Amino acid sequence: MSTRRPHGERETGAAPDDPAPGNGGDAEAWVFETLRAECDPAGIVTLTVRVPGHRHNVVTQSFLLDLEAVLDQLDTGLPPLGLILTSGRSGSFFSGADIGRLETLLRAAPPDIEWICQAGRELFARLSSRPWPSVAVIDGACLGGGLEIALACDARVATAAPHTLLGFPEVKLGLMPGWGGTVLLPRLVGPGAAVEMIAAGESIDGPAALRLGLVDACVAPEAALAAARTLIHWRRADNAHMTARRRLSGPVDIDPAEREFLAATSAAVIAGRTGGHYPAPPAVLETILAGSGLPAREAAHIESKAFTRLITTPVARNLVRVFRLGERNRRDTGVAAGESPEATAPRDRPAVVGAGIMGAGIAAAHLRSGCGVSLIDIDPAALARAVPGILEEAAWDRATRRADPARAAALAGQLRTATQTSLLADADLVIESAVERADVKLALLRDIEAVVGRSTVIATNTSTNPIARLAMALEEPRRFCGLHFFNPVRRMTLVEVVRGPATSDATVAVAVAHAKRLGKCPIVVQDSPGFLVNRLLMPYLHEAVEMLREGTPATRIDRVSRRFGMPLGPLELYDLIGLDTAFYAGLVLADAYGDRIEASPVIPALVRAGRLGRKSGGGFYDHAGARSSRPQADAAATIAPLLAPYRLPERPTTDATIADRLFLPIVLEATRVLDEGIVRDGHDVDLAMIHALGFPPFRGGLLAWADSLGAAEIVRRLEPLADLGPRMQPTPALLALASSAGRFTGP
Repeated sequence: MSTRRPHGERETGAAPDDPAPGNGGDAEAWVFETLRAECDPAGIVTLTVRVPGHRHNVVTQSFLLDLEAVLDQLDTGLPPLGLILTSGRSGSFFSGADIGRLETLLRAAPPDIEWICQAGRELFARLSSRPWPSVAVIDGACLGGGLEIALACDARVATAAPHTLLGFPEVKLGLMPGWGGTVLLPRLVGPGAAVEMIAAGESIDGPAALRLGLVDACVAPEAALAAARTLIHWRRADNAHMTARRRLSGPVDIDPAEREFLAATSAAVIAGRTGGHYPAPPAVLETILAGSGLPAREAAHIESKAFTRLITTPVARNLVRVFRLGERNRRDTGVAAGESPEATAPRDRPAVVGAGIMGAGIAAAHLRSGCGVSLIDIDPAALARAVPGILEEAAWDRATRRADPARAAALAGQLRTATQTSLLADADLVIESAVERADVKLALLRDIEAVVGRSTVIATNTSTNPIARLAMALEEPRRFCGLHFFNPVRRMTLVEVVRGPATSDATVAVAVAHAKRLGKCPIVVQDSPGFLVNRLLMPYLHEAVEMLREGTPATRIDRVSRRFGMPLGPLELYDLIGLDTAFYAGLVLADAYGDRIEASPVIPALVRAGRLGRKSGGGFYDHAGARSSRPQADAAATIAPLLAPYRLPERPTTDATIADRLFLPIVLEATRVLDEGIVRDGHDVDLAMIHALGFPPFRGGLLAWADSLGAAEIVRRLEPLADLGPRMQPTPALLALASSAGRFTGP
């Protein structure tokens, strides 16, 4: 902060020593690298921010220096009537701090981190420490450090536009606000609301921010600047901004009993959400409670120390890495060389063939993203059953936890349905989502190709059928690929874009771009049995059943997995997927990888007994019903007779051994995947494990976790398990890394 940037250039070309805006001279505007300062005839200065080199405004070092410089200029002359801070980018106020700065802080010494926190707060505080009032105009994303800038102003005007969102997402990076967020927010909205907003990391829209007291007005975008000017005149008229400043500088007035209740209830909620794996949310609670009882200046020191502790944790480092993986994926076109604009032009006439669970989910994803879609199924009854659920899912409002009837009615006009493939004649992208039978898919793909135009991309949503085999139905296999969505489509963000032997780069680029348009995270994989996700899932599920056969209780296996950070244990996941579904997928994988994974006899035994999982009321566990949210009940006594014929000798085991047997085989399979070129690099492995299988983000991804152990340590842990066969024996790639002290994730 101490490095001064030269004064901005005056647009009129006046000499550098001319008066700054607001000092009564004839200057009108000064331009800096990241912002423009302009004074209107009434003496109100407007700072318009546009940070170059970024899609959205972010808090960079250049912006901080420019803000410091313009505030210095305002201090040198007569004070302005007021100051308005707004954005020059449509739909973006500030999207938070530059992630590059955070990565620099990860390597900084604690005293330096605390100094940076303090310097940033002191700079922002200058927005509300002068005689004139300041107002932030928030139109678009106002997140993290951007919201801290807005909070540092005397008042805030938010727009009622859908793109306007306010929040503190730092906990998703293992962090907390460090520039005054935990100090100012509790003083504006109360400690309870502040804890909920910061510890949860969720954003709220303009109207909700107004109800909470976070903003002073919520208006239409075109009225925001006028509202800000009005607030300045009102605040100047009765000096209300000075009164508010005195109030915000002191402790928060909270009853001791209320404080104790907040501490107890919030701690319980946070523990339930985080499972004890994420240190940021409890640190937020502790910091807000400690700081609320002190003057703001002292509370700020508590915040700095808490932020410093968090940013030096492995969890923060891993979550920042995961964020970077997501950024990389958003920029990735799916192919090595960029395709022509024609190849990746938006597909505005997509169609889905098949109105089953997956087809309906894919159609709903299109509507939810604002893309009209055609849905075709030869069975009129299937269409009739699917449409209400599609509209309900597409119109689901997360805030109210129910579908918005008005939105559902509006979306109905964007959904076309038909029982004849002739409706596909004008489609530019067709996603086939029929049943997982190769003969049905082959016949349907022939029908689709016969109807659509030559430039139409044809994709199949399959989890088990080889793309090369299905492509045999087509005369032009270059335009064919897999587009594998996961169930439930609304919640699962990963999509596998499966490249067949003949699939062109243009087809892959179209599929990747379309998946992103639907808000998904696409990764490109080569055609192979199980593709990527099911191949990595296979050893995890298989080993759980093998341990069950050895006498390890299902509840213990799943408990160890959840303690590791997985959302479900492997046997719980079996019940969720459906054992019949898992059985057929297992046959495909066992046929391809039988040297290390044999088809388990336990799964077909449970299927024959009618124990299919949640859908039938019982699998490895007993369930109250297919759709019940009640916890599952232990079914060990019920399934014991089914397991008896397939029991294996017992092995001495510990929870650590269970964890190794569940997760180390996934690492081994990932090394094989990389050696075979199934994905382009390990980043896609980590994204797939996180987004499709729920691998804990706080561990940074599967390969980042493997690096935390080290290849040599993994080899050591596998030694006592070697008698279990090839599935527990180190691969050549693992041994090479162990001998060279190499890393799974590269340098």
